[in-house]
Amino acid sequence: MTRAAPLLAVLVCCAGCSGEGGAATPGTDVGADASSIDAAVDTPSMDGAVDSADAAAAEVGCKLVDSGPIIATADGQVIEDLHIVATGVPGIKVDGKKNVVIRNVWIEHEGAAGIALVNADALRIEGVFVDHTGAPPSGKNDSAERNNIDCHGSSNVVVRGARLRRGSSGIYLNLCADSQLTQIEGYDFRGPFPRGQLVQFNASHDGVLDGFSVVNGHTSWPEDNVNVYKSFRVVVRNGFIDGNNAPSGVGVIFDGDTGSGTVEDVDAIHMGNGCFSNFAGADGNTFRRVRCRDNICTSQDGRGAPSSNALMFCGKPSGTANTRLEGAKYFASCNGNLTWPNESFSPRELVKEDFTPRAAVRVALCWE
Repeated sequence: MTRAAPLLAVLVCCAGCSGEGGAATPGTDVGADASSIDAAVDTPSMDGAVDSADAAAAEVGCKLVDSGPIIATADGQVIEDLHIVATGVPGIKVDGKKNVVIRNVWIEHEGAAGIALVNADALRIEGVFVDHTGAPPSGKNDSAERNNIDCHGSSNVVVRGARLRRGSSGIYLNLCADSQLTQIEGYDFRGPFPRGQLVQFNASHDGVLDGFSVVNGHTSWPEDNVNVYKSFRVVVRNGFIDGNNAPSGVGVIFDGDTGSGTVEDVDAIHMGNGCFSNFAGADGNTFRRVRCRDNICTSQDGRGAPSSNALMFCGKPSGTANTRLEGAKYFASCNGNLTWPNESFSPRELVKEDFTPRAAVRVALCWE
């Protein structure tokens, strides 16, 4: 293990689907309340199934060493087996170093990001828990800069097996092309706007988010759960999204004229403003085998009623068929407001069918 030197010193629009003009059809289904997920938000449990890939990758037993903040000092450096507590500065900062590895690390941070990456190409993060302990008991953070993992100008970043909690966003990628994010477990994101996501891609092309879950409850202050902004050819798949009380946020959105993106095999439940959206996206975006249920028509946690009238699936209101909805399912719509505008979807494959949502991700951490 190579130790790092102690740290001595050191507007993206996130448009939710508005659904203006969507004609709501009154229905009898009632959306479920999000109170059932508060326990998971407050105390993420490791009981139950663990992803087999994570179980195979996690070391059997490791001991963490207490540490203050860390700055990477060399290309190829390995930062591992640490419990880092940081106030006012990032827990780990990598600036201008390549091929750095961060693994088996628990970070408690406040007043700054948990892990800050700048010009840190080919960096790898494995088996980490990053918790913003500076969050208030409930509601939004004091700044949108309290991201658990904050990436700027770094290509080919890999994050595999990360538990993220209470950050402004879990992972914020700005000019971080070709990022690969797998087995991401998130809870209780706090914003404020324009943050609030589990993951936001900002001008970060060709990224992949594969195998993820995010659970937000009454203490949370999210915007979109996953936001793809000005980032082309991004793939979001194999995910579970539970809870969003934002009146303008949705489960997964293509934003900022983003095109050629794919969302597949993702479930979204307990959404207010919407599950899946291409409202501010571009042509060529596909939602495949996505499922939405138990949405909520009313104001949540005092944040206001959904601005889309609880629309489930939103296309782009441009008058052209530019959004693909393939093999999608819904159930228990709170008001029957399913898709808008209908003419923007081609194909529009949507059926009402009861389903059991997929399980949340549980990352195996070697010290637990």
